[in-house]
Amino acid sequence: MKSRDWIGPPEGSGLVARVLPVLHAVEVPVSPVASPPLPAVVAVLDALQARGAVAAVGGSGLLAALGLIGRVRDWDVTTDATTQTVQAALSAIRLPVVVASAGQGGYATRARFAVRGVGHDVDVLVGFALRDDGHVVALPTRVTRIWRGLPIADPEVWLQAYRLLGRQDRADLLQRWHHERPHP
Repeated sequence: MKSRDWIGPPEGSGLVARVLPVLHAVEVPVSPVASPPLPAVVAVLDALQARGAVAAVGGSGLLAALGLIGRVRDWDVTTDATTQTVQAALSAIRLPVVVASAGQGGYATRARFAVRGVGHDVDVLVGFALRDDGHVVALPTRVTRIWRGLPIADPEVWLQAYRLLGRQDRADLLQRWHHERPHP
């Protein structure tokens, strides 16, 4: 494949490539996927990275990056940074930020912020965790690949998250992907 067929900021987008800490990184070929605009999620990721925080896109962004769905609903970003670091990062971007509910119901996430993009939100989950039978299950942020210039979360972590959330349809997609992909 030609290098332009691989992940990086779209030509003419004004976005620049970022150096990210990545576990077992793989480049994912671009496939046609409908998604919310990138500038808001890129601003969030850049602000977090500028403060030394590792952050990754999960949720429907992860599923789209793996080629499992054709449409990203919104951007879900996880980070294990401190709440104070995330607040400082988000205060530096020029988008409205709302403190959203966290740690309610099955969630045990430390903090959650909704960044208001143009026509969509970027949900930032700080210390992503869920409850299971009275126990807190931490869901660590690990970057495993880059897609459209975005750091993508660990599919194994999100498989566990979807199971705990009762999102069996999403868990099944990830389980099938895990069994069908080539293993080194």
